[in-house]
Amino acid sequence: MTAAVTEPRGAGASVFVSNGGVRLHVLDNGLLGAAAPPVVVVPGMGESAAEYGWLLDQLGERRAVVVDLRGRGGSDAPASGYAWEDHISDLGAVISALEVERPVLVAFSRGSSYALGYALEHPEQVRGLVVGDYGARHVRPPDAVVERQLRAEIRGVPMIDRMAEHAARAVFTESRDVPLWNRLSGLNFPVLVIRGGRRSTVVTDQVADQWRRALPAVEIATIPGAGHDLWSGDPDAYLAALIPFLDRLTDVGRDGA
Repeated sequence: MTAAVTEPRGAGASVFVSNGGVRLHVLDNGLLGAAAPPVVVVPGMGESAAEYGWLLDQLGERRAVVVDLRGRGGSDAPASGYAWEDHISDLGAVISALEVERPVLVAFSRGSSYALGYALEHPEQVRGLVVGDYGARHVRPPDAVVERQLRAEIRGVPMIDRMAEHAARAVFTESRDVPLWNRLSGLNFPVLVIRGGRRSTVVTDQVADQWRRALPAVEIATIPGAGHDLWSGDPDAYLAALIPFLDRLTDVGRDGA
């Protein structure tokens, strides 16, 4: 069930979707019936949908939505329920409730593991996947690393200030390591991995090679001046990697594939 909110944010309006009693906030540009494949944006850990209003503005004549995963942005922050599977379920609820047909999933950082999990469960419902500087796995960091990550800053704001503390902690403590490399051969749609060229990137040359071994058809694009934060320093460079990939999927769709 969805309920529209009239307040616009950038190119999108706020919509709410219920998933098992958890209310999820979504930004939706409302371009129903657009010819290009729709896009579902999945932010990273601690990021909110509102930070991606600029991206909706740049996606042209495409239906595009950005999801506030549970515990983030305008979505509910339940006391528990932050496992990998819960986040995958959130994506499924949004895609189903908003009737987003065969979207391209555009994900960032930890959001990539949720998008990849959804794509592996529903490959027939996905047109393409963009992984934002991440490997093919869901990660449960050691406790000592969790504390550092909770205090790490994203665009000048500490993680712990971006989410309710119980939700931020639960995202890590309720997670488990889920390696996905050996499942990538089951993907039957194009996949693009975007990484930064600086040393702070997650997809190092070694991880890029691991992507190529596990999924020979994968495309890998490198943004030379970026680190793990792929776009805030130079949005145009990020778009230069993303938009041609989306355009190729549009051309494939027009050819009837």
